[in-house]
Amino acid sequence: MKKIDMSDKAITRRLKQVDQLRELSLSLMKAKKVSDEKKKQAEKKVNAEN
Repeated sequence: MKKIDMSDKAITRRLKQVDQLRELSLSLMKAKKVSDEKKKQAEKKVNAEN
């Protein structure tokens, strides 16, 4: 079984990585919402023209 580095530096590095992944996840969720809203607006515009 592998030994896990539990030094202060290693723990800090892992916490920073988790924080970066969380920020990325939140950004992607936000981008999806904006994309979905734009798609709905475009569909409404097309439907209104027909």
